[in-house]
Amino acid sequence: MNRTLTKSPGARLRPLASPHVLRVRADEGGRPIAVWFGRKWDRVEAIRESWRIDDEWWRDPVSREYHVVVLEGGRVATIYRDLWGSGWYRQG
Repeated sequence: MNRTLTKSPGARLRPLASPHVLRVRADEGGRPIAVWFGRKWDRVEAIRESWRIDDEWWRDPVSREYHVVVLEGGRVATIYRDLWGSGWYRQG
């Protein structure tokens, strides 16, 4: 089946899963050990996956280190550290 996606008149495009600023405690190696979600520090019980993205160096450099973390209580979050700006963010 061949489908064509069209944009309806007047529709605005919005970014999905915009990042949110986070407070993160990290160990000496830069790995997250606790995340502040507004009420208390949630301890990181495990890091499921980590990866790094370095891109668009010819324009505005992007350098991020991502972690999928399991927090106490089982909550899972994708967070990243902006290696250029040194801030931490939650993705989505």
